[in-house]
Amino acid sequence: MPWVMHLRHKRIRGGAEIKVDGISQLRIVDGGITLHRDYFDAGQLLYENLPVLGGAVRWLRKQVA
Repeated sequence: MPWVMHLRHKRIRGGAEIKVDGISQLRIVDGGITLHRDYFDAGQLLYENLPVLGGAVRWLRKQVA
């Protein structure tokens, strides 16, 4: 199940909103959820928001897409 996390932190991009793509893995047995695990793109959260490295990572992501 895909989702997007919206977060703000005063030390990341000066408190501007950051959007991070994620996905949840659910295992359903007999109508109930027996496993819930979330995965997210750490590059979007951290590497793209570092002062020097962030610009290069964002540029590279656009070139690959």
